[in-house]
Amino acid sequence: MNSEQTVDDVLNGDGAERSSGRNATNGSIALHPAAGAMEEAKDGTTSFNRANDLTDGPIGRTLWRLASPLALGFIINAIYSWTNMYFVSQLGETAIAALGFSDQLNFVLFTIGSGFGIGTGIVVARRVGEHRARQASVVVTQAFSFMALYSTAAAILLYFLLPVLLPLLGLKGEILAYTEVYMSTLMIGFPAGLLMFQANSSVRSTGNTVFPMVVLIITAVINLALDPILILGALGGPVLGVRGAAISTSIAQWTGALICIYALYAGKLNIRLFPPTLRFDWGIIRSIFRIGVPSSMQTLAVSTARVIIISIANMFGTAAVAAYTIGLRVDVLVFMPIFATGIAIETLVSQNIGAGRFDRVKQFRRAAIRQLGGVIAAMGVCVYLFAGNIAAIFTNDPQVIDLTVRYLHIAVFGYLFFVVGQSATRSLSGAGHSLRSMMIVAAILFLVQVPLAFLLSRMTSLAETGIFLAISISYLVLAGIGTYVMRSDAWMRKKV
Repeated sequence: MNSEQTVDDVLNGDGAERSSGRNATNGSIALHPAAGAMEEAKDGTTSFNRANDLTDGPIGRTLWRLASPLALGFIINAIYSWTNMYFVSQLGETAIAALGFSDQLNFVLFTIGSGFGIGTGIVVARRVGEHRARQASVVVTQAFSFMALYSTAAAILLYFLLPVLLPLLGLKGEILAYTEVYMSTLMIGFPAGLLMFQANSSVRSTGNTVFPMVVLIITAVINLALDPILILGALGGPVLGVRGAAISTSIAQWTGALICIYALYAGKLNIRLFPPTLRFDWGIIRSIFRIGVPSSMQTLAVSTARVIIISIANMFGTAAVAAYTIGLRVDVLVFMPIFATGIAIETLVSQNIGAGRFDRVKQFRRAAIRQLGGVIAAMGVCVYLFAGNIAAIFTNDPQVIDLTVRYLHIAVFGYLFFVVGQSATRSLSGAGHSLRSMMIVAAILFLVQVPLAFLLSRMTSLAETGIFLAISISYLVLAGIGTYVMRSDAWMRKKV
């Protein structure tokens, strides 16, 4: 960005780029001359690769093309998490419970920064839809530089705060010791995890979902290879227990982050990183924060609610915590296609609104519900029928298995409702209404799910089963509210 260019020029585009956003020769989107993954036009200008154009083509096929690599990537990410759980489970029930606490705490910490990546992706997608791709690369560079500083500072601060924070959450004894070891070691990879998320969110916003999937596959393979060596001492490696799980994850995260950085700087993708800078354009940063902060708060609300649910489950003993931890992992695996389609909807909504294709926006949500309905129903049937076998993968404790089966037999009845609700909140976020989406999700979690979980489990004879019922009921409420707020078209008119 040159010294004469204003914030409005960067965010809204100057007249020259507005008038020449589409190359006159082939109708593709003009990019910064240094950006990668571009085609050379006959007149010597550069143009955006139309293979990733999401504003034309059949609705269902476009959604499927964008969501499929995302779904596979999410499934691999779930396997990544399951790998840690499987090898840590060899250390005993306490280690499983400690990893459950650690995962939820890490989710809370990660989401504070990940919302910035989500906000970046939505802004970049809108710029791509408006055919202002040079501004998109400027936004990516500013955001990545900011994230590098934030994530490093946060990791250092969190490392020193963990000994104080964990006891405040009620942890003690062996669970406290295991959790502190795992979380403090995981801070090594915390900046890398956020940088990788930031990069992949930006790349996905251009319509390229294959690259993020490949990165996730690489990190999952590295994690799978290192876990038995560092956790259990296979192949003559050190027996590090839960610390080994954190080291494996950190190595995988840094590998993924370095791949992303290289690809973006080398111009291998639809956008690129320009040289990093400490001279931030606060207009760009504020525009990202306006969308990113509510997105972070929404995810933070989810993860905070999960921590509270775990605390409620802990009132019934370690077995209940372990069962909820295992059951939640099964849910997350089933929800991978839903999460992937939700991210695809965000990108599709943002790009098509930017291109003025309002006629396509609502169609993507309807297509998502149709396409996902059968898949999620089939997965729910499999989970119901094989709940015992799934639980036995992680534990041989009869009480934990029984509680996990009970959780899964209830949870499956909320899966389809979650599809409907998630598609609505993601549509709102893609249109720039992150605050409204956050308020809906937070209200359902803290006014429905958490109170209901406490009341049904503590004030009735349902005990642990009351917690499981509350979760499924909250999905039903989410679907109802989501359908209600989507009834008009006004939400598609917000400027980003």
